[in-house]
Amino acid sequence: MTKQVHIIPVGFDYERLFQPISQGKLDANKVYLLHSSREESDEEARRLAENMLAELERTFDTVLGIDVETEVVENIFDFEDLYPYAYDRIEEEVEKGNEVWVNISSMPRTVAFAFATAANSLLIENNNYRNQIHTYYVSPEDYLVTEMIEQFRKEKEFLEKHRDTGDEFEERYNEISNTINKVDKSGVTKGASKMNGGLHVKFPTIPSSDLHDFEIKLLHFLDEIGTADSISDLAKQLSERLNEDTELDSFKSKVQYNINQLERKGFVEINEEKNRHRPTLDTIGELWVDTHRKEKSNRLAQ
Repeated sequence: MTKQVHIIPVGFDYERLFQPISQGKLDANKVYLLHSSREESDEEARRLAENMLAELERTFDTVLGIDVETEVVENIFDFEDLYPYAYDRIEEEVEKGNEVWVNISSMPRTVAFAFATAANSLLIENNNYRNQIHTYYVSPEDYLVTEMIEQFRKEKEFLEKHRDTGDEFEERYNEISNTINKVDKSGVTKGASKMNGGLHVKFPTIPSSDLHDFEIKLLHFLDEIGTADSISDLAKQLSERLNEDTELDSFKSKVQYNINQLERKGFVEINEEKNRHRPTLDTIGELWVDTHRKEKSNRLAQ
């Protein structure tokens, strides 16, 4: 049975590491929390990192009932060590038949980039993994650090002007205290920001092979029409667009084959609705067309 496995490097964040699973559209059967073995020189940074890890373990295990394990990551700033670690970690799960989701929202950028690059490399080397490996990012709803800075700036101005005032000091103290409590509870960010109809952004992977002329025609044509009611409908529309004089059945077979190839390569998505298979551009297909629009007029005119 295929499991939805999430690999989540942990830094100073809390809510945006679990909300896409608890409140968004992502499922999870197992979660791996990766944390640094590096001893933070800053006591507050160390305490916050430990708090976030403990809170995430509790949330995934006790609150969400998801199998969770923690792993120590060595040398979090050494990409040459991180990349093979990330590569092996993802491949291990994929070879078990699991679907892997890598959250690169937290921890140092070196870790996030290592996992994102390793995921893409695996997909390039083995196209059969395309539906099993996903990289995603979650944007914070608020940045509590900026709120803290604003409050501390106000505090400085207040203290300079009202050094001998009594009760007002208590009110200002409470404002600072409340802000610090938010950081203790949520980390340096708060909530998971909504975008694209959900709570995460999936990064498209690099195409695994070159495209030939007819595949390029199909991509540009799908970009024009958006989608087709079926592959037969796509063949009919494209034959009319190209003024094809071949028999429709022969042309339909050609379209069918090439659409399947484009789906396998990750450029096209085929949505099944009742007995129909509706082809449309996948994310990478849309990005490819956006960067190759100069080819459109020539390709579709041939």
